[in-house]
Amino acid sequence: MTNSLYFEEQQPSSQEGQAGFRYVETEANTQITFQNNELHHLVFMLTGNANANCNEFRNQAIGGKEFVFFPKLSNSAILTTASCRMIIFSFFSLKSSCEKHAFQSYWRMFPNISYKFEPLHFQSPLDEFFDLLLLYFNKGVNCAYLHEIKHQELFLLLHTQYSKESLARFFFPIIGKSFDFRSMVMDNYLKITHIDELARMAGMGRTNFDNKFKDEFGTSPHQWILKQKAKHVKHSLAEPGATFSDVMRKYRFNSATHFTRFCKQQFGCTPTELTRQIRREEMEMMKENL
Repeated sequence: MTNSLYFEEQQPSSQEGQAGFRYVETEANTQITFQNNELHHLVFMLTGNANANCNEFRNQAIGGKEFVFFPKLSNSAILTTASCRMIIFSFFSLKSSCEKHAFQSYWRMFPNISYKFEPLHFQSPLDEFFDLLLLYFNKGVNCAYLHEIKHQELFLLLHTQYSKESLARFFFPIIGKSFDFRSMVMDNYLKITHIDELARMAGMGRTNFDNKFKDEFGTSPHQWILKQKAKHVKHSLAEPGATFSDVMRKYRFNSATHFTRFCKQQFGCTPTELTRQIRREEMEMMKENL
């Protein structure tokens, strides 16, 4: 039997107020679902084992002393396969111009990197970093200032202890030529009904926006959004108990014909055939993990 844990941060008053570190202990067969996907989430597995899902990437194994990154607006969940101890760090954006510059430089150095949603292994002094963080929590120190300085310290450790290429691969969903432009798009693309809305948010005319978008993402806004929507649709169809009507409502398909046409264009098959394909893929993955 699977238990469910819906992960919500402690302070719901604002996005920045919800950011920070949280220590979590779970038993085996517990599913952690991230309710607030307006934030990025870094999950550091101190002990235990689990499988992680992030959009089209499913059943990625995570062991003790490994961590994964869930970008904001992603369909993300973790299913523990053993009792686990973990630190979940949630953040709305990068804190400093130095962090933003580093992420922009990774894009220039590794523009054609292949992203596979794979974990990174702990490297010293991450263990010591989390030991001290837990010591603060045990002493009752859990203020906003602590979370802010630990946010900055964590990224300093990552930038100094991991190679630029490994960080570019790990954080691929949020690195880009223009960090602020990419963040604006990633924050809002699921909320809009027309691309002109994104252009207005960027303070640009449509032609300039399209050119900027293609320079940043390598394709047109229309094609990119369709691709992202396809990832979300596939993930939603893979959820237990998901129905076509639920998915159609969630992603604003106005008819079954519209939904079928979308699936044929994006996946080359009908929604029913896509669901069967997803089930086959999951069965094959389970066999590989046995």
